[in-house]
Amino acid sequence: MKNIFKRLLNVKGMVVEDVSIDDSPLRDAPVLVARVRCRKAALRCSRCGRKCPKYDDGGGERRWLHQDFGCYRVELVGPAPRVECRVHGVVVSRVPWAEPGIRFTRDFEMECTWLMTVANRKTVSGFLHVAWRTAGDIAGRVAGRLESGMPCMCLCSMVLRPVERLVFSPKER
Repeated sequence: MKNIFKRLLNVKGMVVEDVSIDDSPLRDAPVLVARVRCRKAALRCSRCGRKCPKYDDGGGERRWLHQDFGCYRVELVGPAPRVECRVHGVVVSRVPWAEPGIRFTRDFEMECTWLMTVANRKTVSGFLHVAWRTAGDIAGRVAGRLESGMPCMCLCSMVLRPVERLVFSPKER
């Protein structure tokens, strides 16, 4: 079963340890929670990608919002140990599914950015269950990664020009 979820979540370098549905009364809708961790490999600095020794466990679990699966929202939950980089000092280790300091997975950000090219922020924010300002910030981040040549997933049918127009045009901010 874990292998099926690993394929459905579509993240390389990840091990799915457990999957459950959280339908607590504190949430407005049930959430599919996937407990994940990085494969056993050398820990890397989230800023430069260098192999680094482990510093500590990082003070608990982190949560990342992933693409919806059917009628369920999906959260990845896992440890984010800290490493001691010679260049950057003590930082959170790199995870293959998200950028450092961001609480959304790369797949979620790519979906949001693509949707921003075909719909307005309010529609996208309602569809993805995020604030409209967050949707705009995500599109800006992804456009910045695409412009800088930073490695990120291909937006097969998306052209960079509409993203620039949506993100950087003063009329649409």
